[in-house]
Amino acid sequence: MHSGSGVSRESAARTAVMAGLIDTFITLAALIAARSSVILADFFKTGLEFVAVLLAWLAIRRIQRGADSRFQYGVGKLENLSSLFVGVIMIASILIIMINAIRNIRDPHAVSGLGVWISAISQIVYMLINGFLCWRARRSAAAEPSPIMSSQIRLFMSKAFANLFILLSLALSLALQDHFTWAHYIDSISSMIIALFILLAATGIFSSSFYDLLDRTLDEELQIVILRELARHFESYDALHGVRSRRSGSHVFIEIYLEFDMEKKMSEVQPVVDELRQSIERQIQGSRVTVGLTTESIA
Repeated sequence: MHSGSGVSRESAARTAVMAGLIDTFITLAALIAARSSVILADFFKTGLEFVAVLLAWLAIRRIQRGADSRFQYGVGKLENLSSLFVGVIMIASILIIMINAIRNIRDPHAVSGLGVWISAISQIVYMLINGFLCWRARRSAAAEPSPIMSSQIRLFMSKAFANLFILLSLALSLALQDHFTWAHYIDSISSMIIALFILLAATGIFSSSFYDLLDRTLDEELQIVILRELARHFESYDALHGVRSRRSGSHVFIEIYLEFDMEKKMSEVQPVVDELRQSIERQIQGSRVTVGLTTESIA
């Protein structure tokens, strides 16, 4: 299950990289052929978002290669660090958009050029593409939650909203700028609103990824799941010598130390261990359960 969802995540990220690369070239062409602060902001935003998606794809590939090796804990941290880097890129795009918007508010001008129409058409197309990629990232996250896919959901959602907003901005500017002087400010004000959308998405990424970078014990409701399963198998073992648990990114590692009757054969003990391990892993998503046999208490 985990292997299949990992392949799905990599496929979704690879599709996003290809779509982002094409979008960056189209936005560059629109920028060259237009005079618009929104299109300039869109170019920087699109380019930075492409870098973010590319880094996410590279991180997912690295996670896939290391998922079944000896680096399980470090892989979890890699997901969180990649999400944080996506957030940093979002903050950089906000600064670029705001600086450009303030400059154009001080010196307003009319939106013009063939690039405006190129941009308008691309906004419609990529609003649909980003909506699809957001849905696909949600489906991958539902199969196996992870910080990196959560950041991708926020990223594509903000991109789709930005596409809609830029489209409306260009349409209003073209329709009103010949009739009203204040319409020249639509371009810059729309850029600032786009920056606000990105800021909200970046805030969510930082809050979740910083928290997940800290190794911590499980939430109380998940601890209850473990205790309930131990109670259900209570008659199958002699003593419980300890339970250890920790999170690492989207992964949960649980170690349970049990003592069995010394007269029992391993063929009698193993089915109990397997059933306990599989039952907990089914109920706690992303968990890896290890059951150790011991006669001593674990500190």
